[in-house]
Amino acid sequence: MPEFHFLAATEDGRQESGLVEAESAEEAMRQLAERQLSVFQLEVHTAGSSAAGGWRRKKIRQDELVVLVRELATLANAGISLAQALDTLRDANRDTALFPPLDRMVNAIRGGEGFSSALQQTGLSLPEYVFAMVRAGEATSNLGMALNRAADQMEFDAKMRSQTREALVYPTILISTGTLAILFIFSFVVPRFAGLLKGRIDSLPWISEVVLRAGMFFNQHFIATLVALAAGTALAITASSNPQLRLKWLGLAANLPILGEWIRSGETARWTTALAMLLQSRVAILPSLELASVSVRLAVTASRLEAVRNDVNRGKPLSQAVEHQNLLEPTSLSMIKVGEQSGELAPMLQHVAHYWGEKNQSLQRRVVSLIEPASILVLGIVIGFVMVGVVMAMASLTEVKF
Repeated sequence: MPEFHFLAATEDGRQESGLVEAESAEEAMRQLAERQLSVFQLEVHTAGSSAAGGWRRKKIRQDELVVLVRELATLANAGISLAQALDTLRDANRDTALFPPLDRMVNAIRGGEGFSSALQQTGLSLPEYVFAMVRAGEATSNLGMALNRAADQMEFDAKMRSQTREALVYPTILISTGTLAILFIFSFVVPRFAGLLKGRIDSLPWISEVVLRAGMFFNQHFIATLVALAAGTALAITASSNPQLRLKWLGLAANLPILGEWIRSGETARWTTALAMLLQSRVAILPSLELASVSVRLAVTASRLEAVRNDVNRGKPLSQAVEHQNLLEPTSLSMIKVGEQSGELAPMLQHVAHYWGEKNQSLQRRVVSLIEPASILVLGIVIGFVMVGVVMAMASLTEVKF
């Protein structure tokens, strides 16, 4: 459906601008008249223009969404009307990519929609638990607190992703530079020795023969090697941007001895934090478990959480259902049991989530501390192999007869 950008005046003389979806200009005028606006400019909105004339459409970053939810929480706690708060927020983002979704949200609120429904109509890629928390906040008349907790959970998710990327930066650089160094040695250094021993390579020790023939191959096919390396890198980057492939790789990595423990602890921290946040926002236990299962990335963890939800739906206590699925260790289970008995399940789950978050960070440091020496060891073995082959080939020069 096309969008129309309008400039209009309200009954009290204030200027208002924004976007309205309509089949035609006449339909847009009718909608604006129902909002008691006096329109003095109406034009078709295109992707390259904005209400302010300077906005250009771009992808909204995740950190911008976190800030937006936090600002919505602040405005909801400010004691002003929802429409006025959203007007303020929309005007503050007039020259950003957030303007169109905020404008749709304002129009939905003025059309009589509830806040949660209007938030869903923005088209923002917010996690499902945000909408559930907002609905719970509306039901309990505590929308600001619900939005703050949603922002907290979004920040936690972003922190987990950021920590994972940061942990892998140095090992990636180390492996990449080492690979380039090895490629350089094979392409330029080793072929010089191969030229000195031309015709005698077959009589050299096997390690020297392997090294020299590999060097000659890389030297003769240098451009093709670079193209293949660039293509492989591009393919890896493209594959890593595919969510389904990333999840498959993550599932395979979760089965590895130390790396898998790190990944599984992160998943546990993720779903326990989400479940605690949802329960603190007074979302019912069954929808909370469903949303917690959506928040994780490993398919096996999601299926186990779904099994926990089914067990709880049949009347089994949460602690027993979680224990049956082997999702938590005994210490964490005992904390959940205490929470069930005392009626403080959400706070106890928050303690469990904090514990697993700390454990995940500890395992992350352990994984990084192992990846770095392992990478250095592998690169050292390869370079050492090359150097031994070259030295043995040089030693054979004394046997060459001219």
